[in-house]
Amino acid sequence: MLLANCFFYLLLILEDLFMIRILMIIATLVLLFVSYYLFNKQDIFFVLINKNDKNQGFLQFYGAAYAVLGVMGILTAFFNQRFIALVFLLIVIIVSATFSIRFAKKIAEPKQ
Repeated sequence: MLLANCFFYLLLILEDLFMIRILMIIATLVLLFVSYYLFNKQDIFFVLINKNDKNQGFLQFYGAAYAVLGVMGILTAFFNQRFIALVFLLIVIIVSATFSIRFAKKIAEPKQ
């Protein structure tokens, strides 16, 4: 009975570690997908904001930021440490919130 309980708890711990890794990989794929769109499909965003050099630079900057975060996500999933994963998620949330707020301000500007 004791051996069965130990095996069960070991299985729960391993399942938890693999779940974190799977979720990190999914988050990384989403970041890389968004980065691709910010780099190569900018016309989608120019429906909402003015098409000028400043806004193109804005989209390219955040495309690069999401690409770097995507690479960091791959490394984070590889190391499989909870603290590193939480720091990574905190950084992603801050960058995403910054992008969202700045993009919303650009949308609110009158289009010429």
